[in-house]
Amino acid sequence: MPSVSIASGTIEYVEAGKGPPLILLHGGTGSIEEWGDCIDRFATKYRVIAYNRRGYGGSSPRYHFAEDFFQEDIEDLAALLDILGLFTPVFLCAFSDGGTIALIFAATFPERTRAMVCAGAHIYADEKALKGLVRAKRILEKRLQQKAKEETAQVRSQIAWFDRWLHPDFKPFSIEDKIRRIRCPTLVVQGTEDEYAEPTHAERIAQGISNAQLWLVGGARHWVHGGQYRDLFQEKAMAFLDGH
Repeated sequence: MPSVSIASGTIEYVEAGKGPPLILLHGGTGSIEEWGDCIDRFATKYRVIAYNRRGYGGSSPRYHFAEDFFQEDIEDLAALLDILGLFTPVFLCAFSDGGTIALIFAATFPERTRAMVCAGAHIYADEKALKGLVRAKRILEKRLQQKAKEETAQVRSQIAWFDRWLHPDFKPFSIEDKIRRIRCPTLVVQGTEDEYAEPTHAERIAQGISNAQLWLVGGARHWVHGGQYRDLFQEKAMAFLDGH
């Protein structure tokens, strides 16, 4: 897998297809792999670039997440685009934490964002999200107890990510003021059974963006771009991006 060096570390990525550039941003405990065959499907029309953020996959480890780690991530994304020579507006397709990063990026660099699909993103730390993260962290810790000597760099980074989201100082986190600066067309996606947020969460994101469409996927949970809803997500996402 190719990688590039930026000021903050090393970023690995995969690239497929030709056409307008489409950047895929994975979730908080994910990696490039979570996109599955989305990459090949999107690559039929786009130049798809999926990358592992610092702390994930083979990118630089990240054993501490600063309170403003989302700001660090959008700086990493901007640096990656620069190195790849992508100075014209790009499409974004992003999930969970990746969706939050995409929102901040679009608000900060409107001239670099053409349109985006934002699935399962958070713009504040609500109670349902925090309770869901507590459950997920316990599952990870139990798995580590069963494999005591297999705590890889990525697992350590994941634990650090959980610790940041669950730290009391992170409770006031909110980017609602930022999303009002987003001007690009945005498809806001969330499953109605999302275990990390109520549907009202996506509604507030869509209401905060002047050029947004809301798609609540009936019966879907947080991982709305995979599982039984994978094909539907790919179809809807591509139709939206094709229109812009």
